[in-house]
Amino acid sequence: MKPEDILRHPPKVLTSAQRDAYFRTGFLAVDGLVPDAWLHRSRELSAEFLEASKAVAVSNEAFDLGPRHRPDQPHVRRLRALVDRHPDFWRLASESVLADIAADLVGPDVKFHSAKLNYKWPGSGEIVDWHQDIPAWPHTNYSPVTLGFYLDEVSPERGPLTCIPGSHHGPIFVHRDDAGHWTGSIQERDMMTVDRTCAVDLTGPAGTVIAINCRTIHASRANLTDRVRPVALFVYSSADAFPWTAAPTPTNHTGDIVRGRPAQTAHLDATPCPVPPDWSRIGYGSIFSVQRAGEAS
Repeated sequence: MKPEDILRHPPKVLTSAQRDAYFRTGFLAVDGLVPDAWLHRSRELSAEFLEASKAVAVSNEAFDLGPRHRPDQPHVRRLRALVDRHPDFWRLASESVLADIAADLVGPDVKFHSAKLNYKWPGSGEIVDWHQDIPAWPHTNYSPVTLGFYLDEVSPERGPLTCIPGSHHGPIFVHRDDAGHWTGSIQERDMMTVDRTCAVDLTGPAGTVIAINCRTIHASRANLTDRVRPVALFVYSSADAFPWTAAPTPTNHTGDIVRGRPAQTAHLDATPCPVPPDWSRIGYGSIFSVQRAGEAS
């Protein structure tokens, strides 16, 4: 659906001003939307999986492990395919306020795409460089939105996500190096054409919901505190958006309709999108491994 069509539907959760801000800037941060029960359960499950990771030595379908991972000190960068890890994560994605917020931003018919739980550990080793999401998983239109929420308070020192206002109206950049290798980030010469001085940090207390359009240029800063920063991320699209490449991180629920009805026709946006690698053939690790090591898996 086009933004003007989406805005014709009354909001379920967000205010009109918040929806307008999202479509104008390409992102949003709102606190107080995640019920305490879901916040507590998410923290509880996160702790359980971090404990379980101590028995894992190498990255697998559930865990993307960092280089400092040890049995006595976990270093999990990502809990992959989150909704496949525990039924409560799928209930969170499909039955909670998150799906209603998605409907406010993509239209009443909402399709689920993917989910993960990212951990940013203290230090500068897990800075995420400037990138856009859609080049990794192109769709027939640009409705996809990543909805996340912070499990703990995120201050400017704790490695918040940061977005460039209005960049979702600009170019979709190639996320490869000059040799054609996937890097998961925008080349510096392209970023020189972007005004980074206006970047906005998405900070807030525990339970703050963030929304980032798939074309918005964003990154995340270093975590300068001594505590890990966990953020759960769920990707949704309008039902009339269809992926035209393999998903890098598919789940058992990818493509499920979580609000409204399946689309009878596809909405085709004429704006070109670069083609990513064939994830079904080479696999995908995480943006951390790709950006830091220049790897494709």
